[in-house]
Amino acid sequence: MKQYMVMGSYTEPILFGTGEVYQGKGRGVTICSFEDGEIEVIEELAIPNPSFVCVDESRKRIYAVNELKEYLGSEGGGVTELSYDKDLSLTVEGTWCTGGKDPCHIAVSPGKDLIAIANYSSGSVTTFGLDENGNIIGEGRTVFQHEGRSVHPERQTEPHAHSCIFADELLYVADLGLDRIVAYDLPGEKIVPNTSLGVTVPAGNGPRYGEFSSDGRFFYLVNELTSQVIVYRHAAGRLEELQAVSTLPGDFTGESTCADLHLTPDGKRLYASNRGHDSITGYRVEGDGSLSLISCQPCGGRTPRNFAIDPAGEYLLVGNQDSDTVSVFRIEEDGSLALVNQVETGSPVCIRFFQPTSG
Repeated sequence: MKQYMVMGSYTEPILFGTGEVYQGKGRGVTICSFEDGEIEVIEELAIPNPSFVCVDESRKRIYAVNELKEYLGSEGGGVTELSYDKDLSLTVEGTWCTGGKDPCHIAVSPGKDLIAIANYSSGSVTTFGLDENGNIIGEGRTVFQHEGRSVHPERQTEPHAHSCIFADELLYVADLGLDRIVAYDLPGEKIVPNTSLGVTVPAGNGPRYGEFSSDGRFFYLVNELTSQVIVYRHAAGRLEELQAVSTLPGDFTGESTCADLHLTPDGKRLYASNRGHDSITGYRVEGDGSLSLISCQPCGGRTPRNFAIDPAGEYLLVGNQDSDTVSVFRIEEDGSLALVNQVETGSPVCIRFFQPTSG
């Protein structure tokens, strides 16, 4: 069955939080078809550093961050709204400054009336309203600044908002610099800080991104600095730690950081990526929400920044940032991964499947 995906890439130099200056080699936003392990490019559009994208299928919109420290003559990065037609041709509908440096993650609210953006370097969250057609309301920008620090002497001297995760009537923001999941309420077309919810993770973990189980009972959080996945029970907006597991083999002694995490569509397995060890670690999801190790396998390249699981749950595609490749794995019956293809593409850092005929 033919499926479709959109990829984002680094196109320009960027100073990472690690102190490394990375030279982007990508071409912007790319739409591809995917069938039987094969990837075919359909459309490409050059926009600067679209390091993360999300798709509103019903309104045929793609929202991409522009991960920069200055944009449109102002301090902060950007967000670009794209539309696509039945032939998957891309059009830029508009672009705006987020008011925060290095936006690295973006998500659309459940009501599709706002987008939330995590600005990594400035440690802030930006929201924009959306109109009924999915157009960004540029004058409706709001910026929420996080405050504080944690224990890592280099990576946690200030807040670093890393992802925006919507659930029910709440927005959770993983802040790597604070070691905290910050909670916001969603009263209508805006967000409001909720100081009674959210959770502080053990010091030095560096929370990066998380996903809820389909029934909302569990939350899985990948921690960049300690290479751990923490499992939480979730009820009424509150998170209670259930388990913490390492994503690395017990005998590994090198440098590695976690990057991404995803559940399979059936919720029976979870995978996480390791940069440095350059691997994908898979787990079974048990009935009580806990995780049991399946395998830890090479990712087929260097620096697996992001990966995606196709909607059928048959394939896992890894964007290897530093080797300029996408590795295509078939998910075997036991949850292990079998490499079936590898495609060259510059600086792949985000992969999202979507259904272009929706809506």
